Amino acid sequence: MTETPHSDSARGNTPSSAGAHIMIVEDERIVALHLRQQLGRLGYSKITVFSAGAAALDAILSDTPDLILMDIHIDGDIDGIETAAGIPPYMHIPVIYLSAYSEDQTLERAKLTHPYGFLIKPFTERELHATIQMALQRRKVEFDLKRSEERLSLAMSAANMACWEIDIHTRQIETTGLASIIHADGDAESLSSNWDSFLKKVSPDDRNLVRKAFETAINQGDFFDVVFRSDDPRSSASWFRAQGKTFENGPSMPRRIIGVVEDITDQRVASDRLRQATTVYETTQDGVLILDQELRITSANRSYANITGIAIEDALGHRPHVIAKDTFPHAFYREMFKSLESRKHWHREIDSTDAQGNPITLMTQIIAVDSDEGALSHYVAIISDRTAIRRAEEELQYLAHYDGLTGLPNRLLAVDRLGRAIERASHQGTRLACMFIDVDNFKNINDTLGHGAGDQLLVMISRRLKALTSSTDTLARLGGDEFLITTEDILNESAAANLASRLIKGLQIPTNLAGRDITVSASIGISLYPGNAKNAQDMVRQADTAMYAAKNAGRRSFAFYKSAMTDDATHFMTRSLELRRGLENGELELFYQPQFSRLTGEMTGVEALIRWNHPTEGLVGPGEIIPVAEQSGLIIEIGQWVVEEACAQAQRWRNSGYGALRIAVNASAGQLQSDDFVDVVRNALELTQTPAHTLEIEITESMIQDEARVIARLHELRKLGVLLAIDDFGTGFSCLGSIKRLPIARIKIDQSFVRGIPDDRDNSALTEAIIALAHKLGLSVTVEGIEEHCQLDFLTKRECTDFQGFLFCRPVRASEVFNYVSASAITS
Repeated sequence: MTETPHSDSARGNTPSSAGAHIMIVEDERIVALHLRQQLGRLGYSKITVFSAGAAALDAILSDTPDLILMDIHIDGDIDGIETAAGIPPYMHIPVIYLSAYSEDQTLERAKLTHPYGFLIKPFTERELHATIQMALQRRKVEFDLKRSEERLSLAMSAANMACWEIDIHTRQIETTGLASIIHADGDAESLSSNWDSFLKKVSPDDRNLVRKAFETAINQGDFFDVVFRSDDPRSSASWFRAQGKTFENGPSMPRRIIGVVEDITDQRVASDRLRQATTVYETTQDGVLILDQELRITSANRSYANITGIAIEDALGHRPHVIAKDTFPHAFYREMFKSLESRKHWHREIDSTDAQGNPITLMTQIIAVDSDEGALSHYVAIISDRTAIRRAEEELQYLAHYDGLTGLPNRLLAVDRLGRAIERASHQGTRLACMFIDVDNFKNINDTLGHGAGDQLLVMISRRLKALTSSTDTLARLGGDEFLITTEDILNESAAANLASRLIKGLQIPTNLAGRDITVSASIGISLYPGNAKNAQDMVRQADTAMYAAKNAGRRSFAFYKSAMTDDATHFMTRSLELRRGLENGELELFYQPQFSRLTGEMTGVEALIRWNHPTEGLVGPGEIIPVAEQSGLIIEIGQWVVEEACAQAQRWRNSGYGALRIAVNASAGQLQSDDFVDVVRNALELTQTPAHTLEIEITESMIQDEARVIARLHELRKLGVLLAIDDFGTGFSCLGSIKRLPIARIKIDQSFVRGIPDDRDNSALTEAIIALAHKLGLSVTVEGIEEHCQLDFLTKRECTDFQGFLFCRPVRASEVFNYVSASAITS
């Protein structure tokens, strides 16, 4: 049987009896016809009839009925129960089974499809009507309940909430809504389990708090409200709020706690951010303002009041002080509003005044803020006080171009002004001079009187130089004790020389410094333009080179730059680089010149003399090494190497069975002034186990002239047991009183006195006097530079101690020293 081809009325979501669409699925035609007639009499106007389950299922998809009267036993591929089971669950169509008999197995199958009722054939119209009405009413109630649950679920989902119900006796939890709200894995069982499982998902720090709230609700029946964090190691902690109350429902219903749990993570984060923003707003050093659409202040923080000196209550309702109307030209405001309109942002550094009229520099930013609809809502202004920064920048700018001690232009500004002077001289066809001034022996003043006195002296020198130069000249301090003068429109070289002479004489006027009268001298190098220089850097470099030439000429003088000076400087630079490389590559070597006893002729010691095995030039002597080392600053490193190598060689000789031999080593002024020289000597002696009395340190007379530091260093060396000797005695400015108080054991007579003996009466007399003086003071005497037998004959009759010279042996390598164990020339 097919569906009746007409429909008597339309169907609504919750149909009335007359408007309900009833579908009959019955394979017996007479029964189906009778049932249709009964329904008609009962007032059901829309009835469709099907004799097979498959046809009924197809029809349901196109015209869904409100209720189905389903015969359990229908012929075909599927019976009534299977047909009911095939109805899509989401359609929620009530099914009433019709059956002439009801065996238990069939009924059990039917129950699995959740029917709305059973009618046992035959049945009356009243039974039919009542069963249909109850089914339709039940469907309506279920439909309304489902809608209500959906709305509740949607509301809870939107609110990030879930309902929960806890059986106090079993501690089982049932939930409605977001079942897994407290766990990120989405497992619906995560909350619908039991109380103990739930507590494990609470952060350990909050677990006792939640447990206490639960127990209080059980014992006292109170409403509880608790906030806690989840414990999920896979993600950051989430925050939740649980609320509930205990309900008593009589003996048939267990005590329960019913409540809700809400995910408040977003609220917490928002609250924290708001609190942070509030803290920043109140504590930031910048002034922060909220402005209305007319740029009037609606809110201001304390920093704005501190910056401007305007009280917050006085600022409200007015434009910010720094952009108040009529403060700036109209173009200023046009540019500001144009920027706010086009870019939603405006910023500018503004020079203004605070409420007391003090000048202030402010960086002002204004940001336009739109509403959700895109219209302008308000503005936010940020006022940064840059007054201190501006002052610091100005001070840094000054320090970048001026010397902090003397107030003179520094090297940077001096070179810039010199460059501009060169441009003017080039355009105008005039001449200029660049003078590089270096104070002589300034380091000694610093070392003896202290750096404070040195600074005072530099200030005095700058004042004198300023007084000796023209106001159109540029006087600058390059650093340390170096000054630079640029003189424009100078007539010729003679005019430059006259100025340099005036400067030297003016500086030599005695001055009182730290309670002492001090006389200052300077060496000046001069470069001229036009000349060989192409730019300011070249002129400074040439004047510097000429200054060194003046120093080498005896100081207290000036020198003009000549191209040959550059060649000499280039040679020195190349030589110093080669020497450093030679030191690092092990190219240096010590030669040793034996010394022999006057009385026995036996070798008593050796003097260590440095040599350089140059890769291309061969063996280079100390006359080429020492000056380069002293000027380049390598003398300290080379001196340390000499001490260490001499001690190491003494150890090698001892290990070879030659016994302890006195080794004399020359020390430079730089070494004796170095704070660690004594440690260098001590470490070398300890490392090589060299007896201290076999090491002799030779110094020159010039090192001990009013040099307290050097004298103190000599006493420290003597305490180590090291012997001390004065080399080239008589060639410097000897101070006999100082020598008597020094820990000196030996003096060495320079070969310049030996030369000419015995024919040169002056040299012979001086040599005899020095030997007699040393004998009276109890000092040993070594005579150097003996090259002729007549010299030896003269000296043998005097009370000197040792001889040294080419007559006996030239300086030789360590391996050859003991080939000269005695001086045959003496004993023969």
